[in-house]
Amino acid sequence: MDAIKLIEEAIALESEAHKRYKTGATDADDAETRSLFEQLASWEEGHEAILKDRLATLKMMKDSK
Repeated sequence: MDAIKLIEEAIALESEAHKRYKTGATDADDAETRSLFEQLASWEEGHEAILKDRLATLKMMKDSK
């Protein structure tokens, strides 16, 4: 599988996970659960940012060939 395609798919999965955790935080019945989902959402957002950075690097490398 093409590395760029794989990372693009991973970015979409991270984005979806972020949205689900944010919804979980909004729907949480208690502060502890809300905090957990907010932390998980933040992690997924960070993963997405890392993947986007790597994707940009791969695309630059591919374009320079």
